Amino acid sequence: MVGFQHCGLFFGVTQIDQARKNANHEPFSTTLADLKTRQTRGLAAAQLDGLRYRFTLDEAAADRALQALASFTSVDFDVHRPSLERIAEAIILAQTFEMVRDQIDDAMHARFLDEWWALATTLVETVSEEAYVERLWLGLLRLVAGIVAENSESVEQGVDVFRRTIAEDVSPRGHIDLAVAGNDGGSMTRTLLAVNALVLIAEAAAHIGVDLWTYEVRGVSIMTAAMYPIYYFYVTDKWQWDDLTPTQVQAAFRRHGGYLEMVNRRAQPRDFKPLLEDLRPIYDPWAGGLTTLTHGVPLRRGLFR
Repeated sequence: MVGFQHCGLFFGVTQIDQARKNANHEPFSTTLADLKTRQTRGLAAAQLDGLRYRFTLDEAAADRALQALASFTSVDFDVHRPSLERIAEAIILAQTFEMVRDQIDDAMHARFLDEWWALATTLVETVSEEAYVERLWLGLLRLVAGIVAENSESVEQGVDVFRRTIAEDVSPRGHIDLAVAGNDGGSMTRTLLAVNALVLIAEAAAHIGVDLWTYEVRGVSIMTAAMYPIYYFYVTDKWQWDDLTPTQVQAAFRRHGGYLEMVNRRAQPRDFKPLLEDLRPIYDPWAGGLTTLTHGVPLRRGLFR
C-alpha cells in the first residue's frame, strides 16, 4: 500500500539525521564541505539549494530554490533539447519542489503542481518510447509524478515499468540487451543511464512504502543489473572496449554514477569500496544531486564502531 510522504523524493528524514549525526566523519564531512562551496547554474543550482536547506537548514538556500520554482512555467521549457535531458530536468524540478515543499504557500503549491503536471504529461505523450533508455526514464517520470501529485495510478505505471524491465529485459548476468545494443560507442553510457533509472525508481518507491529492491524474477533483481557495469565497464581489465579509453569510462561513471551510493547503502558490495573511494563525493544531478550526502554510509571508525 502506498504511503505518500514528502521530503527529498529519493531520500527521507533517516538519511538527513544520519548525515547530521556524522557531519564530522567521512564521507559526510567532505561532502558537506562540497555542498557548501559547489557552484552550478540552472535547475541543478536550485537542486543544490534544496539539499542545503534539507541537510543544513539553510533558509537563504531555500529562498533561492523557491525563486527558481516560482519562475518555472511549462511553456518556457525548451522543447528543442534532447528528450532525455528534458525528462531529467523535469525530475530535478520535482525533487527541488519536494525538498522545499514545507516552505511553499498554498497558491504557489497549486500553481507549480499544475505547471509541472502539464510538463510531465507533455513529455509522456510526446517522447517516443522506441528509444529504450528514454522508455525507462519515462517510467521514472511517471512514478515521480505520482509521488508529487499523490496519484496512485501514476505510481503504479512507474512501478510496472520497473517490474517488466526486471522480468523481461535484464539477463541473469546483469546486462540489458536493449541498452548495450549497437556499435556506436554508446553502450556504456546507455547502460549506466538505464541502471540509474531503475535504481531511482526503486529508491523513490521505497520512500512511499513500495519495495522494489527485493523484487526478483528467476533470480534477477535490480542488484543484478546494478553490478553489471562495475565488472564489465569500470574494471577495464575485465572487458576492454576498443572505442573507449579507461579515462573515458571513468569519466562516464563520474557523470552518471549517482546510483552507486544508493546500491551501496542497500547492500555494501565489497567491490564497491575502491570505486567509491575513487569517485566520492559523487555528484549526479540526474540522480538526486550529491548522493554521497543523501545515501552515503558512515565509514567505520574503530574496532567497536
